[in-house]
Amino acid sequence: MFRSALMLASVLSLSASAAEPAPTSAAVKSFVFNDPNGRDTVMFVLDAPLEVINGLSNQVKGRVEVKDSKASGRFQVPVKSIKTGNETRDGHLQNDRWLDAAKFPDIVFEFKDVALPAPLANAKPVTVKTKGTFSIHGVTHEEPVEVTATYLQETAETKHRAAGELLRVRAKFQIPVEAYGIQRTEALLLKVGEKADVTVDAWGSTQFKP
Repeated sequence: MFRSALMLASVLSLSASAAEPAPTSAAVKSFVFNDPNGRDTVMFVLDAPLEVINGLSNQVKGRVEVKDSKASGRFQVPVKSIKTGNETRDGHLQNDRWLDAAKFPDIVFEFKDVALPAPLANAKPVTVKTKGTFSIHGVTHEEPVEVTATYLQETAETKHRAAGELLRVRAKFQIPVEAYGIQRTEALLLKVGEKADVTVDAWGSTQFKP
């Protein structure tokens, strides 16, 4: 009888083990940033004693992946897409003394495994202060950045913006100009600020194409 009870316990144990679901890895949500309507904005301000320069680009490409409450991503902005409201100044911005668009066509920002303070939940913004790697004018540095991400499930209303699940990313940071090999000549010290104050407002979708 003892042997029968032991066999029965073994069978029940095996059955219970078989019923338990195998552990699965968390799903990865991947958002592509490449709005075909060009509605994303990257804006910067260079505030100097004699002049304030405002720049704008509506071309943002990239991808953000979220897994296990951690986010990784990469964004790039074409230098030639940046406009300051003055064609002559735009030409200076793109030449080899400044951003050198011919040799370094994109400004790139990357980050990896940034811990989110809370899981993404529909329409609930998540703000994080972290660091990312910027590549500008052939120079790469790590800079502090503040990012607010808002996840939106697909609804009839969100489809007016874009199809798919959406991720809105808003960020602000400063870029020290000369740290990236961009020299302000003596004649420009009073006209070009030491730092560029940058803000970003970009939308990614699970259905945008890279």
